Amino acid sequence: MFSYRVIDSQLTTDLHHQQIEIRLNDTSAIPDGEQTRTPAHCVITPTYLDAAERIRNLTVYEDDVWIVTFPKAGTTWTQEMVWLIDHDLDYGTASKVNLLERSVFLELSWVILGCPVDTIQQVEDLPRPRHIKTHLPLAFLPSQLWTVKPRIVYCARNPKDVAVSYMHHYHHLHGFTGPKEAFLDGLLADKVLWCPQVKHALDFWNIRQLDHVLFLHFEEMKKVGIALVLNSINTKFDEADSLGCPGAPTFVEVKLKESPEETKPCVLPAKFVDYADRIRNFQVYEDDVWIVTFPKCGTTWTQEMVWLIDHDLDYDTAKQVNLNARSVFFELGAVGHNIPVDTVATVENLPRPRHIKSHLPLPLLPQQLWTVKPRIVYVSRNPKDVAVSYLHHYQMIMGFRGTKDTFLRQLAADKVMYCPQVQHVLEFWRVREDRNVLFLSYERMKRDLRSVVAQVCQFFGKEFSDEELDTLAEHLSFDQMKSE
Repeated sequence: MFSYRVIDSQLTTDLHHQQIEIRLNDTSAIPDGEQTRTPAHCVITPTYLDAAERIRNLTVYEDDVWIVTFPKAGTTWTQEMVWLIDHDLDYGTASKVNLLERSVFLELSWVILGCPVDTIQQVEDLPRPRHIKTHLPLAFLPSQLWTVKPRIVYCARNPKDVAVSYMHHYHHLHGFTGPKEAFLDGLLADKVLWCPQVKHALDFWNIRQLDHVLFLHFEEMKKVGIALVLNSINTKFDEADSLGCPGAPTFVEVKLKESPEETKPCVLPAKFVDYADRIRNFQVYEDDVWIVTFPKCGTTWTQEMVWLIDHDLDYDTAKQVNLNARSVFFELGAVGHNIPVDTVATVENLPRPRHIKSHLPLPLLPQQLWTVKPRIVYVSRNPKDVAVSYLHHYQMIMGFRGTKDTFLRQLAADKVMYCPQVQHVLEFWRVREDRNVLFLSYERMKRDLRSVVAQVCQFFGKEFSDEELDTLAEHLSFDQMKSE
């Protein structure tokens, strides 16, 4: 049914060690479009071969809803919009059940290494009407899509904007550490996962006239996309309800019951509530190393520095093993939208000494931190600089589409994720004299990295030669870290 070849790519990561180019041999079941086209191949991981026929032969139901996109083309936005419209604006369920469970990513477990669930089986077991997300090109979708004819919503986006967003996605979630140029060259050469990008969209553009296919543009959605979807499924709501359609998870304010009344709660996604007790009662070991910051305060920089110092400058392992695997983001699975991995369990299973990153405020961290007393490195940064960097992060990674003024007002009002910002810093400032706490500042790291490196070495009881410290400082230099 399929043929494939292994391709040479510099874009592999810890989540996908190898890539193949796969083709559907018999394309006769694919519907005719406006033009005669050879359907696109797909760049994917070898593990997908074990699932390709299962997906191609998947049973499709008439009331299924399929959301198909190339990555970073407005997928999550479209999923949430379509699910709510198809479920009569059931915001109650939407706020309680994660989008990942309401609209399942069909091929995820067969593309990304380490995914603990069979997402094809998840789709098969979904209650009807099933909402299904996929990034697969047209030729690799179930053949029954063209005979049973469920609704299919395809969303395209300006390729330049996709490139920028997908590059950040590859860096932050896939763990790609190469330069920007390498990623963009790979994307243009169709060597990135789910490529070829342009043909992916053209295959669906070619069949956009089919009654059960709705072809949307990300740019058009920003203006009138909700109205287009409403029309396509013959549903009508008033404009106020439509404008309330959320494209992001519900947030809640979390606070320990025993906290002082003046302590402000922390703003976190509602799903964190399911993890809060596990995190609070998490088992801590004396040789743990915790890197804690408010977002955009030099976290990655600090993680790399601390890991290398604690591992006797083991540059070889640092080069071979992605930082996300060496220093795990503790609560990511509890706060990340559409993150299928239980990162709390990942940290539990790390080999010791465990290096753990967290953005949680002091009261929500494991209570054993203050009895077992592992090393904790906290980094603060000028709030104004944090604001600018966090705004870009919200736009590029979290999909924020509001204005700069809106974001800054919300940040100042402590309505942004992980807020309150100032209280976050002050709580660690008050415990900076504890022997197991090292309080650093981002500005000092930029201004005098060499002395900060020496201070961290002293904190860990490590001694290195001046030459070794110089090499480490060069490795960690601001320009070097930016290039990586």
